[in-house]
Amino acid sequence: MRVGIAAVVLTLGLAITLIACGGEPEAADPTSPSGSANVATVVTAIKGADGTSATAGGYTLGDVSLPAEAGTPGKVSFTITKGGEPVTDYIEEQTKDLHLYVVRDDLEVFRHLHPTQGEAGEWSGDLTLPAGGTYRVVVEFAARTPDDKGEQAMLGATAKVAGAAEVDVPGSDDGTVIAALEETPKPGIDQEIGVLISDPAGKPVNLGTYLGVYAHVTAFSRETGEVIHLHPLGGPENGEDGTRLGIHVKPPKAGDYVFFVQVRVDGMIHTLRLPVTV
Repeated sequence: MRVGIAAVVLTLGLAITLIACGGEPEAADPTSPSGSANVATVVTAIKGADGTSATAGGYTLGDVSLPAEAGTPGKVSFTITKGGEPVTDYIEEQTKDLHLYVVRDDLEVFRHLHPTQGEAGEWSGDLTLPAGGTYRVVVEFAARTPDDKGEQAMLGATAKVAGAAEVDVPGSDDGTVIAALEETPKPGIDQEIGVLISDPAGKPVNLGTYLGVYAHVTAFSRETGEVIHLHPLGGPENGEDGTRLGIHVKPPKAGDYVFFVQVRVDGMIHTLRLPVTV
């Protein structure tokens, strides 16, 4: 039986649980923004499993494959093993067993996917990438342990894709939805900051849920590739400058990051890209 995470113990040196291009339709989420289950499960994050290494805590991300050529529909595939055996029992987090991020090393191309697992334990999903280059494939999951608890990890590996490198870099304004941070996060400090979501006129938006929450926000360090997955705190609040969402964040250190903010507005998924110097 798989149980949604209602309580997560995170020890990566940062908080992670807060990415497809704007205007992507998707089926409605559960009516409750907290997901479909309310059973607390103790999940402990594995130290150092921050997306910068393919192996941590005994888990290994392997057999990573991306489409051979940019602009051509293909597949992303990989395996997750522990002790040489495929990991097959997961605890749902934000309505999914596993979150997959495919991001180019210059942080100008980003995809957030939810692949499916085959009978032999391998994962795969459809993927088309708009440009060539070196990509980082990052998986985020909570594996169920024999004591019915869980271990949280982010693992990452690289793969190359052929094709021209030029790409239209998304921004914080996709013509329909605009995202901005109320303030710049401070390094090494647990804090709440506001994310403002508005229409082009600066007015509040009709914000729905995505993956059981009101926003999915992931940040990547330019220097290290470390991943910060942030938690939304509470529901949206409409104000003069748009719709505000509080998020919990703790950047591990000063430096340059890129935040990818995903929200559902009027039934459509929008992804906004926000470079931030902490």
